[in-house]
Amino acid sequence: MKLGRLLPLILFFTISLATLKAQPYFNGPWEYERYPDLPFLLEEIDMELTVDPSVPLIKGTADYLIRSRRPDLTQVIFNTSDLDVRGISFGGDEADYRISGDSLLINLPDTLDLTEEISFQIEWESSSPYGIHSDGYGNVWTSLNPQMQNHWLPIPDHPEVESVVKAAFIIPADKEVVFNGEKTEDEVISTEQRKVSWLVEEPIAVTGLTIAVGNFVHESARAGAKSVSLWTPENSLLGEVRSRLLESAVESLKKYESDLEFEFPYEPLQIVVLPDHRWEEVQAGAGVIYLYQNLGSLATQLRRGIAAQWIGNYHRYIQPVDGRYEFLKALVAGSPQTEQLNKGANLESIAYWNRSEKAVESVKNEFQKNIIQSSLPELMHRFEGVTGWDEYADIWYNETGVFWHDVALAEQEEEVSEEGSSVYNVEYLYDEMAGSLTLVFEADTEPVRSLVSLQAVEYGFTDTTRSEISFTGERDSVQVEISSGIEYLTLDVTSEQNITLQEEKPFIFLIRQLRNSDSEVQIQAANQLSSYSENPDVQLAIQDVMSNEVNAEVRAALLETLAALTNGATGTEETFLQSINAENRAIQLSSIRSLANYPGNDRVKNAIRNTLLRSEEDTVFTTALDTYQQLSDAGEMRAIAERFSSNDQHQRSLDALTYAVAEDSTRESLTIADRYALGSYPYEVRLQALELLIKHEENEAYWEQTLEMLLEDRDPRIRFQALNAVKHLSSKTTVELIRARLNEEMDPRVRAKIRRML
Repeated sequence: MKLGRLLPLILFFTISLATLKAQPYFNGPWEYERYPDLPFLLEEIDMELTVDPSVPLIKGTADYLIRSRRPDLTQVIFNTSDLDVRGISFGGDEADYRISGDSLLINLPDTLDLTEEISFQIEWESSSPYGIHSDGYGNVWTSLNPQMQNHWLPIPDHPEVESVVKAAFIIPADKEVVFNGEKTEDEVISTEQRKVSWLVEEPIAVTGLTIAVGNFVHESARAGAKSVSLWTPENSLLGEVRSRLLESAVESLKKYESDLEFEFPYEPLQIVVLPDHRWEEVQAGAGVIYLYQNLGSLATQLRRGIAAQWIGNYHRYIQPVDGRYEFLKALVAGSPQTEQLNKGANLESIAYWNRSEKAVESVKNEFQKNIIQSSLPELMHRFEGVTGWDEYADIWYNETGVFWHDVALAEQEEEVSEEGSSVYNVEYLYDEMAGSLTLVFEADTEPVRSLVSLQAVEYGFTDTTRSEISFTGERDSVQVEISSGIEYLTLDVTSEQNITLQEEKPFIFLIRQLRNSDSEVQIQAANQLSSYSENPDVQLAIQDVMSNEVNAEVRAALLETLAALTNGATGTEETFLQSINAENRAIQLSSIRSLANYPGNDRVKNAIRNTLLRSEEDTVFTTALDTYQQLSDAGEMRAIAERFSSNDQHQRSLDALTYAVAEDSTRESLTIADRYALGSYPYEVRLQALELLIKHEENEAYWEQTLEMLLEDRDPRIRFQALNAVKHLSSKTTVELIRARLNEEMDPRVRAKIRRML
């Protein structure tokens, strides 16, 4: 054992699993068998696949050429989960085979000696939800998650296995197909179908094979001798966005080749853009990268995906979803100021990447970072195929004497001792006759024990003067020296404490402050004036200021203050109705919010309804929806939901339904939610509908029937979320249902959740 393994680990990040908060579903890694029994080499796969996106369904016939790695080979074992083997033959003669679990055991017609070869053919079909993804846009693609390839293709499913591949795809005539390698032929075979052939000339790992079929727009560019192709669904990306992605791909590929001193390991690079990540932990195959529009920045995904061609495909890992390898990708990709990827995706690989990318930016031990970064070219040249962290760590140990067993999982999370925000009420005791002002500071939250410094700015008739004051503790009084010509006073915290001041200024101060030239000072005064609802002069003063005010943000603040003062009084709605379609967004939103004060006013309700239905901006829609639900009943909100649904504005329909279902005494709103949850809609729409049902539908008979359908859904995220509905079932029914499901479920994240529930 190396001495370094016994030394305390000196990590350039103090990084451990404790600092890495696991996703709620995650219960152990996706992992391949560490020491697989592979008594043969897979020399070539020659296959013809018919892809039907409408099901989705893959029908295939493949010829496999294998070569024995040991004498007296009588049987080969492939993996075939959740697919239907229709037949196996050797030279036209039916083979003797059987299926046990996920293993396809094929008896050879003759015993093979060492290095002897034999070929056989397998015919199968699969519509497996674990291996084949589809979406509502007509796209179909195969999973790259560990151990999921054998759900659509009979293979020895392990990263140790490599093969040359010839593939012909029969697809709908209006579709395109993307595969590993290069497209070699495109033949129209009927008015409805095309046959497209692809070739992988050099052996690649079978775990990196993937297919995508869709209505793709194709563009390509060159990166030196390498070809880069971008495939995007029609009308999904603007032309300039596609051009920038292609340019970035070419630049990144060249840069990484230079930095790693190692040629890009695949002849072409195929980049496929799709709307939904479908909970895919692995987003890059051998020479293929998937960019998902709901996973965050496409540019960041692209950099990560290209780095994964070396670290994840050329170098492959028994445990592919591992923060240490994400850190190596981040080192290769660098850390330009780009967006992090979607944390809400609940993908462990993405959480690792986000932490690793931050870690590269904020590394504290440059020496150790530089050791790893400078070693990357050596690692690329020294290893190929399946390798692992221990092999890398041996290289670093030889140079440093320290065995870095566990690094690059997350950034160092610094312990920041930030004092929480303290809120103080500030009472102004102003004696105009005496010309004196006392400020009384009283803590509304945990008081500050240190001294808080403020700058007091006095605005007078002729000049502005500044002075420094301070306070501390739970309650404190401060005398402020003011001139006889004071108009008003403002306070600004100048010390480092996180302090919020809630000032109670004299009415006359606020009226004068409204005429300040600084819009922020005006807005502060407008907001504070709403507390003077009993003063009859306030409305007149605000209307007077509004008649001459040109700053839109100030006018918006004045409108909301006026709304608080009028509080829905009859006849006062006209001011707000006049601004409901204002060109300035702040004024429009303030007017919409203000009209919530007029329940029972049909004119106001109809105006808000029209704004709601016609709004193009999401902020206007959200604000109008919130106001409309305060003015309407459940039936009217349900009608709005149906209206949006009929216009295919499903997200907006569900937003309206969220308000309706909570108050709807009928089952009609729940029926709409059921339609969305069980329908062919985008995941975000289905998830929101399912959450509404789980929250509001308590009928056990409904859930006994519906859960069976949801737990067989093609989307693992829906199956995962649907398990939360068992709270509406009896204990006996729950155990029976989820035990039965455990026998069928193959997604490890869903299985882990089921096991936790038993």
